[in-house]
Amino acid sequence: MKSFRFILVAPLVVLLVFLSNSASSVKAAPPAGVKSSPDVVIYDGKYPGWPWITTGSDGTMYCVFRDGTEHGFSATGVALFTKSTDRGRTWSPASVIIDEPGVDDRNVAIVELPNGELFVTYNTYARDPESKKTTSQVMSIRSKDGGNHWEKPQVGPVSNSQSKSAAIVLKDGSLVWPYYIAPKNGAVLSISKDMGATWESIRIPESADFTGDEWDLVEVSPGHLIGIFRNANRSKPAALCFSESLDGGRTWTVPASTNLMTGMFAPGQIFLQGNKQTPTVLYPDRRMISISAAKTNDKAMLKWDTDNLLNCYLYNADQSRIPDGSYAVSAPTGNPNERLIVDYEIRPDSKRITGYFVTFPENW
Repeated sequence: MKSFRFILVAPLVVLLVFLSNSASSVKAAPPAGVKSSPDVVIYDGKYPGWPWITTGSDGTMYCVFRDGTEHGFSATGVALFTKSTDRGRTWSPASVIIDEPGVDDRNVAIVELPNGELFVTYNTYARDPESKKTTSQVMSIRSKDGGNHWEKPQVGPVSNSQSKSAAIVLKDGSLVWPYYIAPKNGAVLSISKDMGATWESIRIPESADFTGDEWDLVEVSPGHLIGIFRNANRSKPAALCFSESLDGGRTWTVPASTNLMTGMFAPGQIFLQGNKQTPTVLYPDRRMISISAAKTNDKAMLKWDTDNLLNCYLYNADQSRIPDGSYAVSAPTGNPNERLIVDYEIRPDSKRITGYFVTFPENW
């Protein structure tokens, strides 16, 4: 039966490949004013990926990421740190946060705590040399001197787990940390009342249509949290999902699909933009092709204004796809309405952490 079906569909596959190749040979003009090359190269490495950026209370910008040898497990994977004191225009040479021998230290994210400490989250990724099975564990590590020295790493509260987004400090002083159980086994929020010394962990509810994965969150008012999720349920379209909590993260609505489509499964970043504190999602509207930002007036936050996206950048002016990338995150630079978006871009001739300065409309 399988051979019979293959014979039937083979001509169609050939036709589709031909049409795809023909279409890709036509150079598409970029939308007016949309960037197609980075404003700054933060790091040039072997296979860097999954950056995070934050702006400290004094305006210093901090960026963290991993460098390794490939997208998957890299025994030499190392968590790296760099900072900028001129609103993201230039960056210090990358320095090591943590590099456990034989372990891939990856998925690094950073936040500045109210006491000025830098709190970095990441996960280890280890492979048994005999069975080839991999295990992962979320971890945290902090610096009291702006990233010059790092304390002993602390094991996170849930095993078999992987990180993505940074922890955030809520208005009541709680530290909350979003991550997920791997592979494809649900999203978790850990809550700390003592800045990470102890944690209480909450599972995000699931459904027949949703399986938790990478996610990000922001607090819109005291105790009111909103989150945007990558859905690991591959039977569903590659749409970001939305959920909210009204009690500081202890209970959540079941995540539901938005109209934010990524084309390929990918996460997004959610934040409040501008003087209006508008809920905004930064995401790959066409993964490996372009990054855009969307806002919404929908109280349920399921319908976002995709007809009026802010087109942030293209990886290539002709709108062709790059081999790997599209984990864009951003932070305010201190210039009015401007954010610096950092991403990783893997190309045949370069492998870099890049930055794009994007100005949001004043009425956003």
